[in-house]
Amino acid sequence: MQLKQAIEALRPLQGEVIPIRTVQETRPPEEFADAYAAEVNVKAASKVVKALDSAFPRDPALSLGHLRRFSKRENLPAPLKAAIEEDRSFSKTPAQTIFVLISPPVPDLDQVQAVLAPFAPASSPSARNTPSDASSPELTTPKINLIPTKVPIQPPFNITQAENWSNNLWPVVFNAAAPRATIAPPPQVLNRAQEHISTQAGYYLSLARKVAEEAEQSGHGRGVGAVIVDPAIETHIDAISWGADWNPRDRWMEAVVAVGGDARYGRGEAGAPSQKDLHPGLVPNPASTTYDADLEGGPDLHALMRATELVARRRREDAVHEAAMESLTPPAIVATDPQLSTQLSPLESYFLYDADTPSAHPPPEPSSPKKRKHEEPNPEIRATQVEISDDTDPQSISSAPLPAPPPSTTALADPIIAARTNAPEWPSDPFSDSTIPPSSRIRTRAQGGYLCTDLDVYMSHEPCLCCSMGILLSRFRAVIFPRSGRMKSGGLASEPVGPTTDEESAHNESVVATDTEDERLYYGLHWRKELNWRALGFEFVEEADGVDGHEGVAFHA
Repeated sequence: MQLKQAIEALRPLQGEVIPIRTVQETRPPEEFADAYAAEVNVKAASKVVKALDSAFPRDPALSLGHLRRFSKRENLPAPLKAAIEEDRSFSKTPAQTIFVLISPPVPDLDQVQAVLAPFAPASSPSARNTPSDASSPELTTPKINLIPTKVPIQPPFNITQAENWSNNLWPVVFNAAAPRATIAPPPQVLNRAQEHISTQAGYYLSLARKVAEEAEQSGHGRGVGAVIVDPAIETHIDAISWGADWNPRDRWMEAVVAVGGDARYGRGEAGAPSQKDLHPGLVPNPASTTYDADLEGGPDLHALMRATELVARRRREDAVHEAAMESLTPPAIVATDPQLSTQLSPLESYFLYDADTPSAHPPPEPSSPKKRKHEEPNPEIRATQVEISDDTDPQSISSAPLPAPPPSTTALADPIIAARTNAPEWPSDPFSDSTIPPSSRIRTRAQGGYLCTDLDVYMSHEPCLCCSMGILLSRFRAVIFPRSGRMKSGGLASEPVGPTTDEESAHNESVVATDTEDERLYYGLHWRKELNWRALGFEFVEEADGVDGHEGVAFHA
């Protein structure tokens, strides 16, 4: 219980949660296409719309609702007015005419003339042609006056952009909610998630830093940690706390389903010893003070990837156990990476197994299926190699606890690091015990669990490009990391920021700074409209924080 007490003693980070703007918000694309403005009789405006829509159906792939369909001559942009003044074929009575937009893709102009001919202005010089050898005018086919222009394909993202387009291209409509519907999360969804995350974010990020510290102190990896949380469990705890005499914040750790620390130095390649083997001990690995790509391992050893793998690992264990209970036969040992995936740190093992023990304040019945508890010991601690054959009796399978290492002679100030020195060595095969109970807080496939759908992940650092895509492929609901943990190789931030003022912090807005020295690219991979899955992205701005960049060695987190 020393480890649990150390976790409960963690103090939350103090600050606020701010949404990460999308790339389309910070660098709005400006795409333009050819279009035409046609002068027609103002009294036939409604008939003109029907005729155009019937003859030239709009492309459903183009959302052009931000373009005004009609414009009076006095409201046209200055370049169009100047072109009309030069061309004397336009009507001399502007009050009787109106200009309709022939939007992209532009059809054949001869067809446009044929469709709009019945609606030509009567006062237009081209509407009536008078032959020189006739005493009376002869009615001819009216000609529609067309003037070319450019129109924006995307809606304006701010009022300044809308005014610029209206003054130079064609009148547009600015709707503050319209661009967010295509390039950013819906405001109601974003605000609801931000309000929910803000209550406990400080605790989870504090735990992520402890997981990072454990990974670094163990020598297995860099100081990067990830914490995966189930918002449904948080909601359940909040709901039952209303009728109890305890604060839901006192049980924040019960919503953690898995944690993962960086382990890039824990794997040996091609039979060679790992960096952990070459530099053992509870000290930072010498390789962590520099960057050598040959020593950094692959992205599957990063904290986010390992935490995600642990969720899948527990689901496999539960599925194996459930299959064994149905068939009354011993389950097969789940095959995973013998070098690393089966080796868990104390914090990783605790939240994957030990944290499922009954709490001091159990929730009232009926309990949520996502919050099942059990009293089984941690199989990571008691598991040993067990040979299972077809003749093996399940009741005869037993495992002796692993011997604990001798206590350390050096007193450690950090209780979590001290707990690690007194913990058993990381076992090589924790799956060898066939009695692992399927009673975790991680939903099984039978309960609707799929990948990491609807889960949140809290990171100690901004994840790299590969891990950022892993967040999307795993279908997380949201990702949160501290602004002080931004990385030059990160994939979530969308813009550089400067220090925030009190007034700006009150409005949850960041200051966009001109960064001439840092030429890093900002990808904003949490929400890209071209991807088939998107996650809500948030930064945690600590008090007296807000400076962009990560001090120290630049590496991939």
